[in-house]
Amino acid sequence: MVALVLANIKMMSRNRQAIFWALFFPLMLVVVFGLFDFNGVGVADVAVIDQSGGPRAELFRERLEEIEFLELEFEEIGFDDARDKVADGDLGYLIIIPELFDDPAGQAQAEGPAPVTLVYSTRNPDRNQLVDGAVRNLVSHIHSDGAPVVPSQLLTAEVIQVPEVDYFDNVLLGLLGLGIMTNSIISIAVRISTFRNQSILKRLLVTPLPIWKFFAAEITAHVLLALVQAGIILSLGVFVFGGHIHGNIVWVLAITALGSIIFLNIGFILSAWAKSPAAASGMGNAVALPMMFLGGTFFSTAALPWILPQLSLALPLTPMLAALRDVAIDSAPIWDTWPYLAAMGGWVAATALAATKVFKFG
Repeated sequence: MVALVLANIKMMSRNRQAIFWALFFPLMLVVVFGLFDFNGVGVADVAVIDQSGGPRAELFRERLEEIEFLELEFEEIGFDDARDKVADGDLGYLIIIPELFDDPAGQAQAEGPAPVTLVYSTRNPDRNQLVDGAVRNLVSHIHSDGAPVVPSQLLTAEVIQVPEVDYFDNVLLGLLGLGIMTNSIISIAVRISTFRNQSILKRLLVTPLPIWKFFAAEITAHVLLALVQAGIILSLGVFVFGGHIHGNIVWVLAITALGSIIFLNIGFILSAWAKSPAAASGMGNAVALPMMFLGGTFFSTAALPWILPQLSLALPLTPMLAALRDVAIDSAPIWDTWPYLAAMGGWVAATALAATKVFKFG
């Protein structure tokens, strides 16, 4: 068994196409995305909770809408829910207009204007400074027609401490999943198709070697390659381009191995239908490319139009990337990602069953 695994690793290391898909293609994407600056200010989404409901609060909301880099949401939302969204990164900012905002008598009794509360996380310090300054200046301008006020007393900032995460951190995990997916699907499909064309699979049936050991060695060798591939991609992203991995790297590798098994099974399925190695490569790309863009590799699936965010949940790459990001970026323990792991486990079982049903030795 060990000898078979080592022999498979040696053969894969001599396969230029396998090396390309395993290392150079995903590493090239890491380099390309690492050269871009994804930390621009951009548009900030803001939820507003108006506890006042008076004319001054209405004027404040209207002026907020005039700020170009703010995208306001006025739907009914509770403070706790909105704060959780800010902490999770689903909402950029939360503004709370206090009850005394339109109550001069109450403000006089409180010896000053009731401050507006701005809640944000530490994810984007440059944008935080810009939004804080814009909201503070706006509140100061609205209160300037009354008694003298101290600008620092007009706005209270509640800063939620979160791990430092930028776009490259997210896309680095996406590129890891992409590399595992493309290499596992295409390399095994091409390899098995080649073996079939050379009648190697038929010859195996008449040897004393149990056929399950052959496939077990194939899968083990490719999973080990996937772990090496993951280590190289993450090392380049972290040590060369300044990415961050906050979670347990062992859990990251465990999710990587599970995902690799799914895509290896898909490769076995495609190899049964491919009549040549070239056809296997083409079929592998046809399967991998849609998942590359619809599974959340480069951008959140929430940004997809129409029903595509829901359809993306049916792709095996989607739960793998979600689990990787929860563990590597949010430092979640692997057992907290059990819904994603359960989905991946279902994919392992379904693809393994399909592979055993459709696989052909000749």
